[in-house]
Amino acid sequence: MTIPFDVPSYWDHRSQCLVLATTPAENPALWAQFLDGAEESYMRHGVTTALEMSTIRDGGTTALFFAALDRTGHIVGGVRVQGPYSSVDQSHALIEFAEYPEGRRHVHTMLDERIGYGVVELKSAWVAQDAPRGRAVTAMIAESPAYSAALLGARYALATAASHVRTAWLGTGAVIATQIAPIPYPDDRYRTEVFWWDRTTIAFNADLATWRRMRRNTVTLLAHRRAAVALPEAVAS
Repeated sequence: MTIPFDVPSYWDHRSQCLVLATTPAENPALWAQFLDGAEESYMRHGVTTALEMSTIRDGGTTALFFAALDRTGHIVGGVRVQGPYSSVDQSHALIEFAEYPEGRRHVHTMLDERIGYGVVELKSAWVAQDAPRGRAVTAMIAESPAYSAALLGARYALATAASHVRTAWLGTGAVIATQIAPIPYPDDRYRTEVFWWDRTTIAFNADLATWRRMRRNTVTLLAHRRAAVALPEAVAS
C-alpha cells in the first residue's frame, strides 16, 4: 500500500510496525482495511454488535484513526478516535451506560466538567489474531489516547475498556474513574471501566519509560502534520 509521505506516522520498535495517524477521507483504502480487521476481531470475540459497523463505516464519526502496519504493509491492529466533542451527548460512553443510571450520571458529569477543555474518545480498538507481536500492538493502542489528544488539540482523552487491559492503560497515564462501577459491556464476559487521560498530568501518571516514548512519538507525529488538514468533528457511534 502506498501511503502519502505527509501522513503523521512513527516507527514502533516493539511491534516492528509503522503506526499511521490518518482519517478515513485521506486514506479510504486503509480505512476499509481497518474496518475489515476490526470486524474480524470483534466477530472472533462474539461482540460484533459493539462495533456498530453500519454507523461507523462511512467514516463520518471518526475524526482520526491509528493503523499499525507490519513490514509487509499489512494492517495488524488499530483504534479510531471521535471528537473533540462539542456536546456531552456526543459521547458513546453515555450509550454504553444507558442501562446504569448512576454510572451514566457520573460519566455525564465528568464529560460536562471537561468538554470545555477538549475531549476525544477512543473506540473500536483491535489487534489481529495473527499479529506476531500482538502484545506490543496492544501497548501501542494504549498510547494512542495521548497522541489523539495532541493531534486533535484536546486536553482529555476518554476510553471505556474491559478490565483485562487495565494495566496497559494505566501504564500510559490513564486514571480510572473509580466512582463508576464496572459494567458488563458489551456482555457479561466483560467488566468495562471508564478511563481518562489528561495531557497536563500524563507525565506524572505514566511509567517513566512509556512517557519518554510517548513524548518522542508525539513530537514526531506533530512534525508530520499538515497545517491544511481539516479534521472533521465527530459524533457518537
